[in-house]
Amino acid sequence: MHYKIETADDHLRAELFGRETAEQTHEFLTALVRKALDAGITHVLIWVHNSRPIFKVDTYGISEFFKLAASNPSYRIALLGDSDEVRAAQQYVEVLARQHGANVRAFRAEAPALQWLRAETAQSQEKR
Repeated sequence: MHYKIETADDHLRAELFGRETAEQTHEFLTALVRKALDAGITHVLIWVHNSRPIFKVDTYGISEFFKLAASNPSYRIALLGDSDEVRAAQQYVEVLARQHGANVRAFRAEAPALQWLRAETAQSQEKR
């Protein structure tokens, strides 16, 4: 497993490759949260590549991630996956995240995910 987390123009771009275990998921999410908090960035694009789908959210520590995301209404997290199985799991994760009050959405393509991430930023800038 490896990952990269980079600051893009107006969001964090986190890419995860070859994740197999709950420990690897926890390692990735810990690094992602640390980077987001350090950079003060509230919009995150998570791209999952060549990884196992996640259906046991509590086992992977994702519920804690939801609680953090729900703690600040400006957090927006877009999920992308490279397989039908990962996308199905991300849709499930989206439903659970929303139940926790987190602003998380799963997408099939990057362009609509980025559009959604940027929509709130554009609206806040128009109000100024």
